[in-house]
Amino acid sequence: MRAAPRTAPLAYALVVLLSLALLINYVDRGTLSTAAPLIQSELQLTHAQLGWVLSAFFWTYVIAQPVMGALADRLGAARVLAAGFTLWSLSTVFTGLSRGVAGLVSLRLLMGIGESVTYPSALALLSQRVGDGHRARATGVLQLGGVLGPALGTFLGGHLMIRYGWRVMFIALGLASLLWLIPWRGQLQFSSAPGERAALGPAPRVTDILRQRALWGSMVGNFCANYSFYFVFNWLPSYLVQERGLSQLAMTNLTSAVYLVDGASVLATGWLLDAWVRRGASVNLAYKSALVVGAGGVGLCLLAASTAGAQLAGLLLLVTGLMDGVINPAVCSVAQHFAGPRASGRWMGLQNAVANIAGILAGILTGQLVDVRHHYTEALWLAGGIALFGIVGWLLLVPAVRPVRWARQ
Repeated sequence: MRAAPRTAPLAYALVVLLSLALLINYVDRGTLSTAAPLIQSELQLTHAQLGWVLSAFFWTYVIAQPVMGALADRLGAARVLAAGFTLWSLSTVFTGLSRGVAGLVSLRLLMGIGESVTYPSALALLSQRVGDGHRARATGVLQLGGVLGPALGTFLGGHLMIRYGWRVMFIALGLASLLWLIPWRGQLQFSSAPGERAALGPAPRVTDILRQRALWGSMVGNFCANYSFYFVFNWLPSYLVQERGLSQLAMTNLTSAVYLVDGASVLATGWLLDAWVRRGASVNLAYKSALVVGAGGVGLCLLAASTAGAQLAGLLLLVTGLMDGVINPAVCSVAQHFAGPRASGRWMGLQNAVANIAGILAGILTGQLVDVRHHYTEALWLAGGIALFGIVGWLLLVPAVRPVRWARQ
């Protein structure tokens, strides 16, 4: 197998553009959460109905993940990413023109299909073009987009919404997203070359990947991390406004701050993990340490926030962002390390499909709990408890982190 280039300028451009793609992914995905208090009021939705609307995105997002992973490995990840990017950006634009719940749900389902290309395509490209010595840093830069996206989306979307209304917010952000396709054209031409994919050799079958204990353990750990993240991602604006009594502006600022802390943590963790490995630590020790510390920190902070006063709860939410940032680089680095360049797209498609069922459940269960209990305490308990259970997946179910020998399958 040909070694991936480690310091080529094009590889740096690739990592930056992938991070921007993920940032835009989360900006567009999070617009509905930012606008949720206004949409709920305008359309007179209960919390349970809002939960179904928020979770609609994940129904198609989950189902399409394995398909997009296979397409990324087969047709070229850069090409598949460009097609999905176009679809989800246009879905965002048309959400601003929708007139009822049916339209909102339909467009969120379409957006789920478009955004399902991102992680399988991005990890396939990173696995092919970034060496092991830079794995956590490159993945950290990628994941930085995923946490800065909600921060930027909440900040920009919140201020657009306050000044011009939620419909203008959707249209403006969706149209702006399409500009990313202009610089991506260079990567599209380079990365879709048949010789690049042929040099990696034949890819393992999906059945070979499904036989890996590492995949199933990673699914459990990733699911638990995602549940707590999507609880915050989907419900934090409503929680801060409805239970903590914050204004729309104060909610926007605090939510943005949580994601900014998360982003700084992602970037720092990626650099620290690579430095630790270069100093002699095993990949297994470095990645699993980050995953366990992050899962424990997120779980304990959410549990504590459920009974804390307003100021302490705000601080705990910031620490939740910090701990989530510790998890993110390691999750995707582990998948790339196990799967290798021949299978990362399919592996992450399967893993992300199961892990993002958490997005469906976090939306529905939180809405049901808040409607029944009329507050968010039990919803915080559930999110925190699930985050803590992730430690079981990473420590007990995932074996030592080392590349799978696909030729022996």
